[in-house]
Amino acid sequence: MRITHRVRIARPPEAVWAIVSDLETHTRWRPALVEFRQVSDGPLGVGSRIREVLDWHGRKIEIDDVVTGFEPPYRFAIHGAWAAAEFDLDVLLEPVGADVTEVTFDWPLYPKSLLMRVATPFLRRTMERSTAEEAEGLKRLAESRSAA
Repeated sequence: MRITHRVRIARPPEAVWAIVSDLETHTRWRPALVEFRQVSDGPLGVGSRIREVLDWHGRKIEIDDVVTGFEPPYRFAIHGAWAAAEFDLDVLLEPVGADVTEVTFDWPLYPKSLLMRVATPFLRRTMERSTAEEAEGLKRLAESRSAA
C-alpha cells in the first residue's frame, strides 16, 4: 500500500525545512506522535537513527527509523520498522511560487506480519486521514511562524 498526500504551505522551502528537519518540532505537528528523537551520535543526516513512538488509537507503537535522505531544504526521508511492518517515508519540499512550498508525503507500507497483511487494505482510509492530519499540522505550524 502507498499513501501520497500533498499540501501547499505559504512559506518558502527553507522555512518549512527548518521545521521538518528539527526533530523536536515533530510532536507539535504530528498528532499521534509521542516521541521522535535522534538516538545516534553526530549531526542529523543520512544514516542517523531515530526513535519514534506513536499512540495509534490507544496502542503504543515503537518504531526504529533510519534517515535515508537528507537534502536541505528539499527532501527528508526515513525507513522505519517495527514488528508488524516497515515503511519508507519521503517528505519532498518543492517551491511552487513566491514563498509557497508544496510538500509531498509519500510512503509505501510493507506489512510483515500475517495480521498486518490482512488488515492493511482496511487501514488505508485511516492512514490517509492520519497523513492528511500531519500535513495540515505542518502547514499550521509553518504558517503560524510567518505571523510571528
